[in-house]
Amino acid sequence: MARKLVLLLFCLLALPSSAGAASFVDSRVAYVSDRDGNNEIYSAPFTSYFFESNLTNNPADDRSPAYSADGSQIAFVSDRDGRSDIWVMNWDGSTPRRITTGDAGSFDATPAWSPDEHQIVFSSSRGGSSHLWVANVADGSLRQLTSGAGISPSWSPDGSQIAYAADGTIRVVAADGSDDHQLEYCFCSGAAGSPAWSADGRYMFFARDDEPPSTGRQLYFLTSTGGGGTGGIPITGGPYSYEHPAFSPDGSFITYQRHDAAGGDDKIYVSFQPGSPTAEYPLAPNGQPGRNFSPTWGPKYVAPTPPPPPPDTTPPSITINRPTSSTTSDRTDVYTIGQLVLADYSCTDADSGVRHCQGTVPSGDPIDTRSVGTYEFLVFAADQAGNPIYKRTHYTVVFAFEGFAKPISDTGLTDMKAGDGVPLKFSLQGAYGLDAVTGTTQQPIDCANRAGLGAPAPAAGTLTYNASQDRYLFTWSTTKSWSGGCRAVAVTLRDGTTHRTDIRFTK
Repeated sequence: MARKLVLLLFCLLALPSSAGAASFVDSRVAYVSDRDGNNEIYSAPFTSYFFESNLTNNPADDRSPAYSADGSQIAFVSDRDGRSDIWVMNWDGSTPRRITTGDAGSFDATPAWSPDEHQIVFSSSRGGSSHLWVANVADGSLRQLTSGAGISPSWSPDGSQIAYAADGTIRVVAADGSDDHQLEYCFCSGAAGSPAWSADGRYMFFARDDEPPSTGRQLYFLTSTGGGGTGGIPITGGPYSYEHPAFSPDGSFITYQRHDAAGGDDKIYVSFQPGSPTAEYPLAPNGQPGRNFSPTWGPKYVAPTPPPPPPDTTPPSITINRPTSSTTSDRTDVYTIGQLVLADYSCTDADSGVRHCQGTVPSGDPIDTRSVGTYEFLVFAADQAGNPIYKRTHYTVVFAFEGFAKPISDTGLTDMKAGDGVPLKFSLQGAYGLDAVTGTTQQPIDCANRAGLGAPAPAAGTLTYNASQDRYLFTWSTTKSWSGGCRAVAVTLRDGTTHRTDIRFTK
């Protein structure tokens, strides 16, 4: 009857799970195994236990694994650097890093995470005796939590208290080190240890030695505030020794290590309905040689979804190499009519990438030089976010004027007889009509320095074009009164260019 009452009570309590906790289906169990000749930490998906992995794979002694609340990290103890220190690794065993260190004569043990994953509480013999200490995971700074002995700490789900074992009793201390007191659970002589909070923090689970003559050790639970000397409700029984209870992330199931009280290797079991003898099942690693012990249960780690990138509000960059012009000066690329000039431009965008990059003509294609004049060259670009940008440049197309033909000199003064017509012959590399010349001017100049001596005036004369010679001829009319002086004559073309030559008049 008593046994049935215990089972009924347990079913009524139903080990309430924490709201929003990950399902046991999406969880992993980590544990220690000595099958390789030394203690290594293994883990496996709870529902696919044959896919276990050796996380530490190190010749050192690695033990006491403890999952962080989100399952992303595992704290553990290792002497790989010569001292038993607290280490942390990622859930898959990657990036192990040491959190604590100390004098060679001391050691650290049994780590447990704070719910916010910023701190780890652990037992340490530093200073000559065993106490509980708290390490800041970010910088490794330490603070002593208890003044008395303490091992196997367990942080409450709300982060306010820490349960631990000391001298065969279960104690509870506030996370700041205050209110350190023994949890009242029974008037019995069996040593207790391995405290563990239920997922909602309402109940405390622990292991306690059976009363003589039994040599077993059972798991119990009671309210986390104490049982008023009732001894707690046993959830295991028989000639076995149980230790290290740990809950599934949703609080529904419990795992623990067990071995025969008379001896034998530790094995890991899970109870689907704690309190029922038929509901205790060995986990798959028990088929491996050696001991499997110190289980810890964590949720399957799912990396948080990275925040969306900030909206892309920056348009692409446009670089125009050809044709080019300057916005700060009058410099503009100048090409001759019909010249082959290939457009050269590009668009880049470091954020969402370039979606459109289109110019007046595609980059690498010829630009339009068929007619004289000044033209705009436009490039449009847009990125994948839809940010548009335009960039403009200009270029000028001129006639292919190569200078005046003989007898005119393009470098110095040309001597001509005053009163005679001065022949200004030139080619534009094609027939562009007599309106290719838009004006002619003349003005007196200083024969020595060729500086102008008056305002320019129209230059009288006639303009013709010889198609067979592809030559324009402007015959400038002069007067005998110009004898002994010098004058500049200039021909202005439809492309806006002006071409000058200087004449010295003789008798």
